[in-house]
Amino acid sequence: MAGFWSSETMRSRFVEERLVTPFDPKRIKNCAYELGMGPQALLTGEDKVRHDLNEGEQLRILPGHFAQLLTEETVRIPSDALGLISMKSGIKSLGLVNVSGFHVDPGFQGRLRFSVYNAGPSPVPISRGTPTFLIWFTGLNRPTLDLYDRQGGRPEFNDRDTRDMEGDVFTPHVLADRVLELEKKIDWRHQILPVLVGAVLGGLITLGLQTLVDRSESPTLSGDSDPATSSTESHP
Repeated sequence: MAGFWSSETMRSRFVEERLVTPFDPKRIKNCAYELGMGPQALLTGEDKVRHDLNEGEQLRILPGHFAQLLTEETVRIPSDALGLISMKSGIKSLGLVNVSGFHVDPGFQGRLRFSVYNAGPSPVPISRGTPTFLIWFTGLNRPTLDLYDRQGGRPEFNDRDTRDMEGDVFTPHVLADRVLELEKKIDWRHQILPVLVGAVLGGLITLGLQTLVDRSESPTLSGDSDPATSSTESHP
């Protein structure tokens, strides 16, 4: 049956085919299923990239930084459907943007991964188990044999995933901080250099004036003659 699944279709098929595990009927709202924040996350902008979360434990995604998030539930997409994913509006309103894919292939089974970016001005807090993501199911006009070819997916983040998230991230916030630091250095130079230049010039001027005074007080420069060495001849 082509078309988006209704809440009623989701309730019946989820139970019969175990498409979402663990399944809570209360999480079906407006023909979508609310998926919770899961047990692991990778965060940039911190000394520790990988975070393993206990039930209810909170993580914070810093402004201008990226994160990879796992869902609490495992999802299975049947051969006659396609999954469409997003985040809840309350999370998106804080500035969190989904930068990963927006669909789940027929035949996929496992936890979903969301790559997100915090484009907002403040850290975005998310606690494990909190309804954070949304998935819709839309039917294909017929079951397909062209299924997702990595059965089981990757249930958790591995060392390669962690390494890929390490290193500096030149976010707008980081660049803004560096520009501000540079401006402070320039202001410091503007304030200190004139003082230093003035002090040096003042010293040179003082030294020059003292030299002129010393020369003006010298007998050979004042025009006074020593009678003993005068070359003027006297006439009788």
